Amino acid sequence: MNKSLEKLRHNQKTIGVFGIKKSFGSWDSTSIQSGLFGSEEAVVYMSHELVKLGYKVIVFGDPPLNSPCSQPNENPLYLTESNYNDYSLDIAIFCGHQRLPDYLRKVAPKRYLWPHDTHTVWLPAEYINDFDDVLWISNYLREQWISINPLFAKFTKIFGNGINPDQFMPIHERINPYSCIYGSNYGRGLDLLLDIWPSIKEQFTRATLDIYYGWQSWGILSPEKVIKMQKQVKALKSLDVHEHGVVGHESLHRAYENASFWTYPCTGIETFCISALKAQFAGAVPVIIEGSALKETVRYGYKCISDEDYCSTLQLAMQDAETITLKDRKTMGQFILHKYTWNQIAKKWKNLFDTT
Repeated sequence: MNKSLEKLRHNQKTIGVFGIKKSFGSWDSTSIQSGLFGSEEAVVYMSHELVKLGYKVIVFGDPPLNSPCSQPNENPLYLTESNYNDYSLDIAIFCGHQRLPDYLRKVAPKRYLWPHDTHTVWLPAEYINDFDDVLWISNYLREQWISINPLFAKFTKIFGNGINPDQFMPIHERINPYSCIYGSNYGRGLDLLLDIWPSIKEQFTRATLDIYYGWQSWGILSPEKVIKMQKQVKALKSLDVHEHGVVGHESLHRAYENASFWTYPCTGIETFCISALKAQFAGAVPVIIEGSALKETVRYGYKCISDEDYCSTLQLAMQDAETITLKDRKTMGQFILHKYTWNQIAKKWKNLFDTT
């Protein structure tokens, strides 16, 4: 073995990532090819970037049986949480545990919380003090956690989530300047968009709507609501509404690159919204209901603050459709290159790990 490589491996620090939500089902890094969502997507991409920085990364989640990512020499390595005791960890990162179970409280010398969801449970100080720091993804999420547990205010660093710019093609002129895309949980505003679509289509006959994500809503939509919306989507097919469900990231990125507008009348809470980065970086102009963390991650486009104003906001965007320039579309992604790439965020994490 090359001596320098042997020395590197001898000094290599091991990171364990815990607390992955179980509701999604089995997944690993290859799931990017078939479709993966928010926090799971973040774990996959961040793990790869940390490996590039010299770490051994073990994701203790729910990989598929006989996953190629579970082979002993893989890095990142995907295992079930029951395997945690087989490894000596230098750093532990907790995605979903608001309060660490006793068996994980001392699993590594350094412990960091990486929350992706809002917080509802009061915690005693001893559990908050289990963490060396918090890897906040937005100021909105930090403030929300502090509102429940003020002691979290001592953790001040906000890192964000990111994208990989090399997964996107150069921005081009849109073939149809009236084309729209919706790519988030269907329970966060798709019903509003479907309700107003006939009036949008009547006024702007070239308008199209492509929908991505799938019908899993993690409890936001009732079964009755899902059935109603599915019938609505089917009825609107004649008005150029097409539902594609879950697709791999490559297909999804091509869809954002072809859409003129990212139409997201968000009626729920976004703690970051990676889709906002993807849409803007791909050149799809946002048309949103602004709130929660979208105030931080959506820097361009057309915005309103209420359900009642969304139809008129989308109409305004459509009126401008043919005047939006290629330069306008390219400008939207510049702040993302400067702040929200996985490579940059991983380097900031490493600096934190090295200094705490």
